[in-house]
Amino acid sequence: MDAEDYLTNHWIKNKVWRNLVSEKHQERFRTICSFLEGQTFIDIGCALGHSTAHLHNYKEGIWSGMEFSRMIARKARKMFPLYPIYYGRNFDLIKSTKGKRFDSVVCSEVIEHVEEDQALFDGLLSLTKKVLVITTPNRKVGDPGHLRIYEANDLLQLFNNNGLKVRSFQVLSRRTFFYMVIRK
Repeated sequence: MDAEDYLTNHWIKNKVWRNLVSEKHQERFRTICSFLEGQTFIDIGCALGHSTAHLHNYKEGIWSGMEFSRMIARKARKMFPLYPIYYGRNFDLIKSTKGKRFDSVVCSEVIEHVEEDQALFDGLLSLTKKVLVITTPNRKVGDPGHLRIYEANDLLQLFNNNGLKVRSFQVLSRRTFFYMVIRK
């Protein structure tokens, strides 16, 4: 299931963005924002832009979004014109933003949907100036687009395969999510 199929046949059809107002997801947004540094932020895998708007509620700054479906990115731009929404192609994320990098990069509830998770991870690092926050469920959930369930060691392996020197790296498990936080 590619990004467009997932978003069209699950996210939009079932209006999944309505779930983002639940306390579980609001707690996730607050926790993510507690790690962020700087003034420029991007929400990778923003779908129609709802998550970007929620994140902006908890962290002031200049927010952008990126989606992996061209059609959904166009819809997000119309729904949330306040935010620049980029179309991410082939995990060359720095090329997708025309060379722009961001102080903090958020990729929440996306990596478990992606076949080429190492390529996505490497692309996320290329966009990041200061902090990268990745979240993923730490247990099985009923989402038809999930390709895998990560364990903490799986997330460490993604990081170790990159060989990047960073100030700090941590994987936290809170409630139903892993939070991978990398500070450059």
